[in-house]
Amino acid sequence: MLPTRIHFITYNIWNTERWAFREPALRKFLEVFNPDVLCLQELRRQSQQLIDEALPNHERVRDRFVGWTSESNIYWREAMFAEVEHGAEDVGIKEAGHRRLFWVRLNVKELDSSILVGTAHLTHQRHPAESATGVSPRVAEARRIVQELKRLNRKREPLFFMGDMNDPVHPPSILHQAGYPSCFAALGLQPPTTFKAYPTANVQPRRPVMNQCIDWLVASREARAVCASVPQFYLDDSAPSDHWPVQAVYEI
Repeated sequence: MLPTRIHFITYNIWNTERWAFREPALRKFLEVFNPDVLCLQELRRQSQQLIDEALPNHERVRDRFVGWTSESNIYWREAMFAEVEHGAEDVGIKEAGHRRLFWVRLNVKELDSSILVGTAHLTHQRHPAESATGVSPRVAEARRIVQELKRLNRKREPLFFMGDMNDPVHPPSILHQAGYPSCFAALGLQPPTTFKAYPTANVQPRRPVMNQCIDWLVASREARAVCASVPQFYLDDSAPSDHWPVQAVYEI
C-alpha cells in the first residue's frame, strides 16, 4: 500500500485587526491552498464564519467551550478524516483569555487508523511577567505541552503539533528533544521568517520591528516530512494576517 500524504497548515490569523482590509485575502488563501488539516490561532467568530464558508468540504471541532471559537480550532477534510474525540487542555499559558492545548484525534478513512493533531498559542514575548522578570514562560508552557502530548498519544499513532510558539528558540528545541522535530528540521531546511508580514502588519516608521520564525509545525517519528514552506501569499495589497502561515506535507 502506498503511503497516505496529508497537507497541513498552521496559521495565526490576527484576531480581527484590520479585518475588512484582510478578509478577502484570507478567504482567497484558503480557497487556493485548501489544506487537508488546518490549525488556527487568534480565531474569532467573524473569522470562523469566513473559514466555514471558504472550506465547505471541511469539518471542525464543535464544542461549547468558548476557546474553540475565540482562540483556536482545527479543521479537517471530511472525505479523508472522521473525528474520534477532542479536548482542550490547560497547560498554564499566561495570556488572558481561553488559550489551551487544543487537540483532536482523527480517523484516517483510507487507513482505518488514527492521527493526533494539536495546536496552541503560547505567551507573547512582551507579556508583563516576562518583561518584569526576564524569565520566559514559554519554556514551562512547552514542557507541559510535551507532557500532555505524550499522555494523549497512542502507541505508533502519528502525532502533529503546530501553532504560534511566540519564540524562535525554546519551544521548538524542547519539542525536538522530546521527539517532535519541526518540518524544517526534518528536511534539513532553514526555517523562514513567519512574523511579521509587512506591510499588512502596519508598523509605522521608526517603530521597533520583529523578524522571527515563531510559528512551528512539528511531528512525531511516525510521520515522514515530504515538503515544507512559508507561503507569502498576497491578494492585491494585503496579506491575510500579520503572520505568515507554515505548511507541510507528511506521509504516514
